[in-house]
Amino acid sequence: MSLATPLKLRRFQEALYTKAKQEPAYRFYLLHDKVYRADILAHAYALAKQNGGAPGVDGVTFEDIEAAGVGLWLAAVQEALRTGTYRAQPVRRVLIPKPGGGERPLGIPGIRDRVVQTAAVLILQPIFEADLEPTAYGYRPGRSALEAVQEVHRALCAGHTEVIEADVSKYLDTVPHCDLMTSLARRISDRKMLRLLKMWLKAPVAERTESGGWRFSGGKRAVRGTPQGGVVSPLLANVYMNRYLKVFRLRGLDRRYGARLVNYADDFVVLCRYGAAEVLAQSRRWFTQTLLPRSPRGRARRAAARAPPRPSAPTWSPCTPSRSRPKTSGKRARSTWAIRCGAPSSWTGSWRRSASRPGRSGSRSS
Repeated sequence: MSLATPLKLRRFQEALYTKAKQEPAYRFYLLHDKVYRADILAHAYALAKQNGGAPGVDGVTFEDIEAAGVGLWLAAVQEALRTGTYRAQPVRRVLIPKPGGGERPLGIPGIRDRVVQTAAVLILQPIFEADLEPTAYGYRPGRSALEAVQEVHRALCAGHTEVIEADVSKYLDTVPHCDLMTSLARRISDRKMLRLLKMWLKAPVAERTESGGWRFSGGKRAVRGTPQGGVVSPLLANVYMNRYLKVFRLRGLDRRYGARLVNYADDFVVLCRYGAAEVLAQSRRWFTQTLLPRSPRGRARRAAARAPPRPSAPTWSPCTPSRSRPKTSGKRARSTWAIRCGAPSSWTGSWRRSASRPGRSGSRSS
């Protein structure tokens, strides 16, 4: 059972949401001092403790904090945030098996970082919740995966039977920091809050070695990715994915192709009345050339594409340096090379025509 939000905090969140909804261009300031407010930090600690989880690189557990005194521990965290001496610890990386095979990297911040991130989410989520498209269902208060499935079912019943099923491969690992910070700065003008968010993005990743020590990677040199397992990561992922959802609506793909978009985290489904192949091609171009350019790994695949690719679209084939490498030089050449070789292929998607509409007998040929 989830903890009830304190009345004072809930009213503050409602005020933030109302302001953000009424003024879409408003940039919020003086947010950092709310993160270390005593009541917000205490509620953040209670939420972090309820979620549990393994300790970070420092090995500190909730039992250790309880034994030393929660009040003293929270006071130390509050003082570090107030004086600007707070620093994010490295994120401990562990590999967990996937149901279909392979392993998924999971980042585990320390308890102190989890508490501060939870406090920041309590402040920032109402602001960005006002901007998120209604087609997004993942990691949002009051929404669930079941509601996303129900929306897909309603669209199928309404005749949107050409379906695109898409998954952004390794989405959290490929989100570019610069563009993400730009999206955050459109709503936040508080430099201390932006610095705090950037600090979590740049936190080093620590992995255990065979000798029992730590091997560190990432850090300030990292230019993309937000660790899976971080409390703030789902909010940041939604903020960046919202760029695609908004472009989809503003470019009129829903009206042009009778399309309905349903998004949950890094997966989404587009249900069209017609023209699903064109919607898939356009979406792939947006992701590979604008949203997640030059991703280092992954490979796009195209299933049952009935329309030939446009001449201006990038080709999705393995790199062939001896024949297709551009002869230009400099930054533009590297960018062109990445597009032609399929390096930005952090996208997998396919489209199919539904064989039948739910709730009706018989089938319809594609």
